[in-house]
Amino acid sequence: MAAVSILAGKEVKKEQLWATAAMNALVLEELRRLDEIFSQPFPIPVMVLKGGALAFTLYSDSSLRPVSDLDLLVPKELLQEALARLKDAGYSPVAEEMAPGLNLLLGHHFDLMREGLPFGIELHWTLTLSEHERYHLDMAWFWEHAEPLKLPFPNRFLTLDPTAHLLYIAAHTMLQHGEAQMDPKWLYDLHLLVEKEGERIDWEELARQAAASRWSEAVLRALRRCVELLGTQVPEEAFHLLEEGRDRTVAKLLERKAKLRRKGEKAWEKLHSLDWTGRLGLLRGLLFPSPAFVRWRYRPNPSWTWPLFYPYRWFDILREGFYLAIRAIRACFRSGER
Repeated sequence: MAAVSILAGKEVKKEQLWATAAMNALVLEELRRLDEIFSQPFPIPVMVLKGGALAFTLYSDSSLRPVSDLDLLVPKELLQEALARLKDAGYSPVAEEMAPGLNLLLGHHFDLMREGLPFGIELHWTLTLSEHERYHLDMAWFWEHAEPLKLPFPNRFLTLDPTAHLLYIAAHTMLQHGEAQMDPKWLYDLHLLVEKEGERIDWEELARQAAASRWSEAVLRALRRCVELLGTQVPEEAFHLLEEGRDRTVAKLLERKAKLRRKGEKAWEKLHSLDWTGRLGLLRGLLFPSPAFVRWRYRPNPSWTWPLFYPYRWFDILREGFYLAIRAIRACFRSGER
């Protein structure tokens, strides 16, 4: 019986590898197509990030690294040109914006899909966080750390060097998603970057940029998880350098993100992290989303009932706010009793 279970497990693993190999073959095919799209009528610098680059450069076999979407980074000044080319190539937004222009104000990428393709594109102009968040990011530094991407075919794509890629993936894992929503494959990406490209990682520069971006705590947490789970050989000095840039506010934020949270908590956290321009934009989107977004989000049936979903939305926001207020009051009483 045990032998049958082992054989069945091996067959499942084989099927998973074959499925990943087939998917990644489609990814490579689409990258070849995208390379042509971004080359004409004039070349747009495009960086391929995370799995779309690492699966074919860092892993001994690309079928060991599933690629669920393609993360592409373009300069912000060429974002509209890149979007226009992708639209002409058959790509369209996955979702409606809460309000026109809100994603550009509060987001960091556009989610795009093409019919018939089993994966999408995340077209970035910045990384991990909005430009209106308190954690200011120097995108010029990341572009300075770009290098040619080596794929099985000639291409113009770029990717991040190991120092910048490690910094980005660590922040993406811990700061954008948090440990509660962490995908283990991101930790393995970090593990392989350290193990295979460790000689190329400039730990002093990484620590300086992490401190400047207030990402030190995120990088520390990610690397420590790699050490705990995968036995990653991170230089001890790297931890000392990163600890010098630790930020208590970010540490508390990451503690909260390590637990599953209600949508109201996430919205409040987002609101608190923004400057006033960002806060006003978010409130506008939450309270008065566009009719197109309401139709997409709530799928009213019959369709003419869509205006009724505005009061439903406001009630839902009030309910979440009431729940959070009650919980905060209870927490105050508990702390007072102690």
